[in-house]
Amino acid sequence: MHANADDALLVRDFTLTRHLNAPRPEVFRAFVEPEHMQHWWAPRGFTMLSCALDLREGGAWRMRIRSDETGAIQTEVGVYREIREPERLSFTHAWVRANGTLTPATLVTVRFTARHSGSRRGTEVSFHQEDFATAAACQSHADGWSTSLDKLTAYFGEGKP
Repeated sequence: MHANADDALLVRDFTLTRHLNAPRPEVFRAFVEPEHMQHWWAPRGFTMLSCALDLREGGAWRMRIRSDETGAIQTEVGVYREIREPERLSFTHAWVRANGTLTPATLVTVRFTARHSGSRRGTEVSFHQEDFATAAACQSHADGWSTSLDKLTAYFGEGKP
């Protein structure tokens, strides 16, 4: 019980920020259109296999990703809570276990803020995830999403979409 009490004091949420060289509507679309998501929505070392989105508040989403190293396939699911294009996107996130049950759901909120520098239009993405059952799960997600957002930054750096 002592370990749980100590764990309760540890961080159970995180925020990651990235600056992208693309207009806010394009960056928002990269979070909601599978043809863009397939290029970045998976941690480094993973590839997206499939993506199904019911893009409406209350609509479900489902992704399958594969480890490039081991071939292991993981499925992640959630429900859209808020879609305010192009400013904000909020959804739940959980993993499907091998027995078909879900891990405890977390809440993801992404804010898209226009940033202008001269004639260049850019976007700041603030990615916040909360409600983790353990600090270790929080750290694991922070690490994974950090590499995914690095892939997103590179995707826009290549002149896409």
